[in-house]
Amino acid sequence: MHHILVRNFTLLSEPELLMILERRNHPEVRKWMINPDPIPREDHLRYCASLAERPDVLQLLVKFDGQPACVLSYKASDASWQEIKDGGIYAFDPEPCSSFVLSEIVGCQLVGQRAIKTIKILVRNDNEVAIFANQYYHGFHTTAQDDQFTYMEAITNEDPSFYLARSEQLLAKIPATLELKL
Repeated sequence: MHHILVRNFTLLSEPELLMILERRNHPEVRKWMINPDPIPREDHLRYCASLAERPDVLQLLVKFDGQPACVLSYKASDASWQEIKDGGIYAFDPEPCSSFVLSEIVGCQLVGQRAIKTIKILVRNDNEVAIFANQYYHGFHTTAQDDQFTYMEAITNEDPSFYLARSEQLLAKIPATLELKL
């Protein structure tokens, strides 16, 4: 049985946050970000510390069997969490488990627990893998496109229990347990 541990950045130690910064600043990760410039250490630690005062933001480290797998980011429109207005993901290399599968498991848990109605994201146009994965794995559709970005949206029309059951179904296929520390 595998174990998936999801921890809020506010619960992480400084060495863990610096390990995340190292991956976050990797050229293969930065090239897909809205701002591709590396993030200074002080800015990263300041941002992570500010998360304790941000009920509208979740930054999550996902570990699979103790190995860092990916970081998931969610920003809600407000503290009610009815709409996520931006989300993101970046994987660690090598991935101990597919970051797309892990994001589906965690995303379904969040949608189910918080009864989220809408999720909006923007993806760089040259990140065709992310555009495809969000359509195929996560049910997003394109709402607009400009010179740089594809704007995508997913509407969660099902009862929240549907998403919790979907998460459990995916966990059973792996098989794995999920531990959320939000």
